[in-house]
Amino acid sequence: MVNTNIPVVTMSTLGEKGRFGNQIFQYAFLKIYARVFNMRVETPRWVGQYLFGHNDPPISKNLPVISELRQKNLQRIFAEPVPRYKNVDFAGNFQFHTSSFAPYKDYFQSLFIPVPEIKAEMDKGLAKLISRGKTIIGLHIRRGDYKDYRGTNKQVYFYIAPTAWYKNWLRTIWSKVPDPVLFIASDEIEAVTPDFSEYHPVTMQDLFSSLPKNYFYPDFYLLTQCHILAISNSSFSFTASMLNNKAKSFLRPVLHLKRLHPYNPWASDPLLNIVRRFY
Repeated sequence: MVNTNIPVVTMSTLGEKGRFGNQIFQYAFLKIYARVFNMRVETPRWVGQYLFGHNDPPISKNLPVISELRQKNLQRIFAEPVPRYKNVDFAGNFQFHTSSFAPYKDYFQSLFIPVPEIKAEMDKGLAKLISRGKTIIGLHIRRGDYKDYRGTNKQVYFYIAPTAWYKNWLRTIWSKVPDPVLFIASDEIEAVTPDFSEYHPVTMQDLFSSLPKNYFYPDFYLLTQCHILAISNSSFSFTASMLNNKAKSFLRPVLHLKRLHPYNPWASDPLLNIVRRFY
């Protein structure tokens, strides 16, 4: 039975505001805040219930909205001695510098473990990938909606990194790692894989005979299992890197350098722009 004397926090826009990577940050913020300050969580239906088995109760009533954009220093909120808010409905992306989430890394990662049935299917594809090489080098190349931002002020965040940057980097490491295999995840897989033909890339279409209901998730899961990971400037692959405990090297495209650059998933800004260049 729910103890209604315990304060509650909700997020009525979860599942509606942004895509999967955004939802990872949103749900993690909500759950960590509730855990730190001993509160209940209520949520609408969202894909995490299907993928990760979350069974938070549904939102029972409308609460005052706390918009991230109107608050100050939210990235320090977990470390505050008393809760700043209770019985509120949070709204925002909550993509803080990940040093704010780092003290809760184990809990953060525990929130996004697939349910046994889905994990079993994902691991079948992973086994096929592992059978092709010893060192899995994963790339995430975002295209799709990012093309809509060309020529707009959003391009400073949602920029398309040329495949040449990834190829230049691959040439420097391919012969230095044992038995490499290249895995590529992309929302325009048929458009980008020809650029890497010399590496005989593997895609999720090669690994799964039938794609599950949430067709994006095999890409996400396999990115969490790579030994070396080069992402896009995208919360989708950035959050995958936060859940990846196997990789020893993480890289992402840096616009002003015009190349890939190393980063620490747990001590970085999730998205780069012209102002926040590195950390």
